[in-house]
Amino acid sequence: MANRPLVTVVTVAYNAARYIRDAIESVLAQEYDNIEYIIGDDCSTDETWRIISEYHDSRIKAYRNETNIREYPNRNKAIELATGKYLIFIDGDDIIFPHGVGFFVNMMEAFPEAAMAIQKNYYNNLLYPALMKPEQTLRNSFYGKFNLLTSSFASDFFKTEVLKKWKLRTDYISGDEEIRLRIAMHYPILFVAGWVSWPRETPDQASSQITLARWIKEYYQYTGSVLGEANKEIDDELRKDMRAAAKKYVARRIILLFRKGNFSAVRNVKDSLGFSWAQVLKYYNYKPAYNDTLENYTPEKPFRNGFLNKLSARPHGH
Repeated sequence: MANRPLVTVVTVAYNAARYIRDAIESVLAQEYDNIEYIIGDDCSTDETWRIISEYHDSRIKAYRNETNIREYPNRNKAIELATGKYLIFIDGDDIIFPHGVGFFVNMMEAFPEAAMAIQKNYYNNLLYPALMKPEQTLRNSFYGKFNLLTSSFASDFFKTEVLKKWKLRTDYISGDEEIRLRIAMHYPILFVAGWVSWPRETPDQASSQITLARWIKEYYQYTGSVLGEANKEIDDELRKDMRAAAKKYVARRIILLFRKGNFSAVRNVKDSLGFSWAQVLKYYNYKPAYNDTLENYTPEKPFRNGFLNKLSARPHGH
């Protein structure tokens, strides 16, 4: 690549002393070396900052918050400091393989209209890399059995300017889900074959702290907010049906909590969202008017909007 874009890699950490060497050394071992590396310690009480301070690579820009400002404010602080064209979060307990940044850069440079790339598992009716327009991504998200937007931050490769435009919601624990949906509402998303990073799951990470009741409430709140945003590609009938599909999702989760005997969580969700039992039953039985983008694709005729399309447009013999 003649003009290699600068990539910002961000590691946010809180009490990650057990894992952070793996994270830092995996970033510094990247074969693609035109990176800046921002490491933000959120006032850890263990040895995290001491370990960070042992590294003196010129690409590292490290800071330590004087007080614990929490995960998403800390991510936003790093986003403000970022100067790269692209940005990826490799948190204090994550790992990125040596070819990871280079792979993502190649994918995004080949599809410049994409606002972000998300690495995904194999699906036999989806051919990677696959670029989806907002309506296609949203229809998969609201109607699909497998929601392609669901991932981890270590699986997401953003255009930095897009993150700077919106930043991350600091009032949600599920803020990563919200920002992916918000970006998908306005820009094409590129889905690519994983895995070039390893998002480590640990029992004390923030995502493990959220209760199902709070997750349901946040989902309902941010989907309503995102669907209310202007985009001429998403017509009113589809918006209306996706709102109903979101209510159906909430109703199904309320019924699930009820069947499990978690009556306090049921009351919590119903009361905070203003759902009556009549509404729960209504939306539980709702039949959406639209379907998943991928529903009619098969292994014989998979969804494709990627490299094979570009190759087929070239003259034969090249």
